Amino acid sequence: MLLMDRENLLVPGWSHVLSTSNDLAELDALRRRVGAPPQALHRRAGRPHLDLKLVPRELALLDPAVQVFADTRALLRAWTEAQSR
Repeated sequence: MLLMDRENLLVPGWSHVLSTSNDLAELDALRRRVGAPPQALHRRAGRPHLDLKLVPRELALLDPAVQVFADTRALLRAWTEAQSR
């Protein structure tokens, strides 16, 4: 499942997208669907994610496969809970 904050608390105009299973293929599929560049995908060990802005961000916010959270704290809380399951 993909999780996204409506807006990054530290960087207005940007959003993070995380996969509850840390699935790079799932993140990359969304990146391609919304037209984000390859460098939007960060393959960090432990918490790979997408950083999105502009049109790709707006498209991801509307994607039915993405669960959107009000802020980054709520996003990270949900992701952490998913990791403990």
